[in-house]
Amino acid sequence: MRISRLSTVIVGFILVAALAAPLFGHVSVNPRTSEAGIHHKLFYVRAPVEKEIPVVEFGIEVSQEWRDNGGDLNSFQDIPGMDIHVDFDDEDLVERVWWTGEGAVVETFQMVYMSMNVPEEPGVYPFNAWQEYTDGSVVWWNEPRGEDVANPYPVVTVSRPSFLTAGMVQIGSGAVALLALAISLISLKNQRKNGSPAHDV
Repeated sequence: MRISRLSTVIVGFILVAALAAPLFGHVSVNPRTSEAGIHHKLFYVRAPVEKEIPVVEFGIEVSQEWRDNGGDLNSFQDIPGMDIHVDFDDEDLVERVWWTGEGAVVETFQMVYMSMNVPEEPGVYPFNAWQEYTDGSVVWWNEPRGEDVANPYPVVTVSRPSFLTAGMVQIGSGAVALLALAISLISLKNQRKNGSPAHDV
């Protein structure tokens, strides 16, 4: 009975690993969802090495849609052993950033943290990415996502701010102000109603 249960657990782990493998096999921007309008939100880009040779250049592009709707890339993590390069658009916003150098070897992945301003408008925003290997070949991750797409681009889905995060602070402060005003009015009314006589007898 114990062997049967153990076998079931092992099979379960194998199935989960098999199903999860495609999800981790491509370049991704994480977290993959965010509420709109957040400033300096921390994301990370994960880029697995998918060939038997090292990656010597790795980069990502900030889409025009992201920038047009109030998004920006504020800062990015340094990758040890690699040089960083940045291109800016006419509005002085980061258009693309990439790293060159020793890179990552087979069966590893590169991961870099970035601080970004999330667009004000909800939507699905693409981030094209690329990897160059030691043989000079370049793999672009720039295809619209779909079932039969070999090199899908990473995306971040931006949603409208929730009631709790977007409006709770404003509503909460307004409610406190109204409550304070109501208490003041009640207190003033009671003082006038139960006030002391104007002259002592």
